[in-house]
Amino acid sequence: MKKIYTFCIIASSIFAQNLAFSQVTNYYSRNIPFSFNEKQYIKTRIEGLGNISRNAIKISNNNIVYFGTSQGIYFLPNDATKVKKINGIDDNVIALTVDKENNIYYATEDYQAYIYYNNGSIVKIEGLNDELDDNHITALALDSNDTLYLGTFAGIYYLLSGSTRVEKFNVNDEEGTNNKLDGKVFALVIDHNDNLYFTTNEAKFFSIQNLKIPILVDEHQLNELIYAFAVDQENNIYFGNHVYSSIKKELRNDVGLLDKTTLSIAIDTNNNVYYSTVLAGMYFLKNRTKQLEKTNVFGTSVHAITIDQNDNIFINNNEGPFIFQVYEAPVVPPIGKQKDTLAIEVLGYVFLSSSGAVGLSCLGTWLWNKYRYKKIGRN
Repeated sequence: MKKIYTFCIIASSIFAQNLAFSQVTNYYSRNIPFSFNEKQYIKTRIEGLGNISRNAIKISNNNIVYFGTSQGIYFLPNDATKVKKINGIDDNVIALTVDKENNIYYATEDYQAYIYYNNGSIVKIEGLNDELDDNHITALALDSNDTLYLGTFAGIYYLLSGSTRVEKFNVNDEEGTNNKLDGKVFALVIDHNDNLYFTTNEAKFFSIQNLKIPILVDEHQLNELIYAFAVDQENNIYFGNHVYSSIKKELRNDVGLLDKTTLSIAIDTNNNVYYSTVLAGMYFLKNRTKQLEKTNVFGTSVHAITIDQNDNIFINNNEGPFIFQVYEAPVVPPIGKQKDTLAIEVLGYVFLSSSGAVGLSCLGTWLWNKYRYKKIGRN
């Protein structure tokens, strides 16, 4: 019997990265790696959310991604691309956060807040409507002790870990005068040293130092309403066109961001800042150059963004939820001499080489992806 041998040839050449193939016209949709900010990314749609409204994204300490939606809370397990629903939560969830024990705190459209414990039980948080019946909850943040702070239309409340009833948050100024914070809070964040920052409906910015003995240390009148904060590794606070240094207690207004529709801000491990806007896509502030750039790579209307510990980017835009996963090319040792060829077609499949973007097989061309191996078909 005649034996038939099938050969798989891997071409390796620095020139192969420049080869273009007409059938791959939209590499974002074909899961081909693309460059952004000196990294390679692969765009993957997150399945399972359909056409429901997606209001919030939050990543827990163990890298589980949670989505607050108009039909409850969904979560994305590690290394998955399809979400699962948390049973028992069907409300319109507008904000959420997750503590160190993976208990979920969430606020709903009807001015209520709840705790979803890691054992599956759900408890309502009491006391938020004692002063104002329709008390909008605008922001949730946890300090290092898992004390929850809630920004509302009746000021700031806090919930001690293990409790289910909030208390009103009061603060002294540097002269010792007690201030009851009753204004409408639009955004709130806590930095790595348990300092708290918030903005109001009057476009005012406040800085409160040391939540154990809170002192109001700074106040500024801004020229815009602020709906989102982010904190970098050096405790600089980013919001709108502003950067506040918690060390120098100094406010700068030099980011250059003109768009007023920023609803979400995220910062990667290199302190690069991403501003998602409803009307103009994404703005990107590079830490090294301090230059603000505009990009539509993440969509033209981006409602929410968050970044995990590995710099993978999760966004919600007008087309749906997506992962932009950092791609690291696999090391494939060359079989033939590098100068022999640039790309070789075997059994009808085109094999790329040193770009590392495509895996090779006698049965087809495959893309390496942390979340799955995806076969690339031919048009």
